[in-house]
Amino acid sequence: MEKIKSAFMDFSIRRKMLSIFMAFMLFYIGISIIIYIQIINNETVSQVKQRSHETTELIRKNIDTLIGSANNVSKILTTNSLVRTYLHTQDPGLALTKSVNEFLTSIHITSPNIDSIYVYDFHGSSLKTTKFLTVSTVEDVRLAPWFNELRTLNGGYKISINADNTLKTTSGKNLVSVMRILNDLDSITPIGVLVLNISEDSVFDIVKETTKSGSSTFILLDKNNSPVIKDDPGYPVYLKYLRDMTGSESIETVNNQKSYIYTLGLEDIGWRIISFSSLSFTSPEIKTLNVVYMVFIVVTLLLFILAALFTSGLITAPIQKLIKSMQGVANGVFKRVSYNTGNDEIGELKNNYNLMIMHINDLIIRLVDEEKQKRRFELDVLNEQIKPHFLYNTLDNIAFLALQNNNNTLYEAVNALGSYCRISLSKGSETISLADEIRLIRNYLALQKLRYGDMINDEYKVEDNTLNIKILKNILQPLVENSIYHGIRPSGEPGLITVSASLAEGYLFLSVQDNGLGMDEDEINSISDENLARNQSSFGLRGTIQRLKIHYGTNDIYKVESKKYEGTKIILKIPVEVSSHE
Repeated sequence: MEKIKSAFMDFSIRRKMLSIFMAFMLFYIGISIIIYIQIINNETVSQVKQRSHETTELIRKNIDTLIGSANNVSKILTTNSLVRTYLHTQDPGLALTKSVNEFLTSIHITSPNIDSIYVYDFHGSSLKTTKFLTVSTVEDVRLAPWFNELRTLNGGYKISINADNTLKTTSGKNLVSVMRILNDLDSITPIGVLVLNISEDSVFDIVKETTKSGSSTFILLDKNNSPVIKDDPGYPVYLKYLRDMTGSESIETVNNQKSYIYTLGLEDIGWRIISFSSLSFTSPEIKTLNVVYMVFIVVTLLLFILAALFTSGLITAPIQKLIKSMQGVANGVFKRVSYNTGNDEIGELKNNYNLMIMHINDLIIRLVDEEKQKRRFELDVLNEQIKPHFLYNTLDNIAFLALQNNNNTLYEAVNALGSYCRISLSKGSETISLADEIRLIRNYLALQKLRYGDMINDEYKVEDNTLNIKILKNILQPLVENSIYHGIRPSGEPGLITVSASLAEGYLFLSVQDNGLGMDEDEINSISDENLARNQSSFGLRGTIQRLKIHYGTNDIYKVESKKYEGTKIILKIPVEVSSHE
């Protein structure tokens, strides 16, 4: 067994999977035949249901069309002046009666689905045109149970079979009666009754034409659950199933065959269409087949569960170990995998993973060194960009003093510049104490005052506990310079520059504020974090912010507060831990 296990462990994963699941697959193919047969049976039932619903809906629409056509004819009769004159006249003469009869006959001829038309007035007279002899009197109409109901419909129509047995036809067939009260158009008072009859043959033709290519049987029932088509042979056969139905559909055994029974109501006239469709593909053994099918499903599930567990323990366990070892990568731990594996794909994956970890560690070391060199280079370049900009302005001031032959003041200026340079160079260090940075600003402003005199005033609000904190050098001078050239000098009036320093929530907050010209929203937006890199006119501020971001590794480094004609304040937010460590 150990030899077999060792050999099996050397198989490829593909061969392992094929070996295990082939037996299960052969068994699955056997039972899938039975499942396929069941699916076919279910699909047959679904198709029979769909066909029954579609055909029943088509019959409903055709009957609605037939009733609607008859209703339209009744509206024509209701609005005809000859008919209204006849109904108003207590003793109509032969000429009027003949004219009305001719009109009714013409309507009858042009409406093939109309079996007969009856018009009754309230004076004891009536007119009719009919294919078969139908017996009815005005008194029968007055005493009919539907007469008072028609009066409450305000001109609406009512559908019933044989006018609720008021009419009796010699053909022996049912009539679908469309009945309505005829009202005077001026006084809206009843002046007669119209009964328009449709033969059951027209309804039968609709059902026959719609279902001639199908195997379904359809029964039409009126609101009293009586057959619309008299002596319908299907009615007594299916009657007992209709009584047992509790919903709109059911499956019943009719004449030893499963049948799908579907009921659709015609809400406007109170009828129901009942369809009986044979499920010819469904045999009496369906229950047995269902039981066998469920047994096979359960067995198949159990087998596949066993296969999954077996495969998981044999094949996926090494993969899980490898995944667990690889999870350290997400936390930045690049550690090689050391457990033993076979010579399959998992072993090859482990070896390649270990090789990749070695290359990654080497690459990280190289990238760290390169990044350090890059940061030092960027700091040097940016710092050099700032220094010439300051020196150009300072030398302009010294040149101005030389032109005035003011040797003492010139000496003070050169001495201040020398002091500034000594602190700024700081033996090549990138950082200096905040106290030295403040001295740089004082020397810089001393030089600027030589040129602008009382135009520039300065004050310092520096907390004592901030003076020894190390910061990136030469970050306040560009801000002070901006206050002079963009804030105080354009205003044309003396101004005050305030330099502040404080500690709060682990950050050193440095600010340079002036009471000069200030900025509007567009100007503030031009030096915002997202736009500053593209602002070529703010060289000093742009370089300073870039140096701070690179040195401290954060983008949340500054904020600008300003209002037009109310001055500007720039606040630097420096992490104390980083600056103190530096």
